[in-house]
Amino acid sequence: MNAITIQDLKTRGSKAIPTETTFLIVHSKVKSAIVPIDEYNMLLDALEELEDIRDIEARKDEKSIPFEEVFK
Repeated sequence: MNAITIQDLKTRGSKAIPTETTFLIVHSKVKSAIVPIDEYNMLLDALEELEDIRDIEARKDEKSIPFEEVFK
């Protein structure tokens, strides 16, 4: 597990910010995760996809209207 502390950030500044997923430790407890932006964007895309799947699944029993009928 990669980890940094607030003290690391104070003393090393931006040099303490990692290029890989790392946990921020505050008072000996994991408080946050620092994630590279590419990984964050991938996770966000996956979450949006799962939300879409959940919404589709929730509406699977609803009556649908044919496309042609909607745009008469």
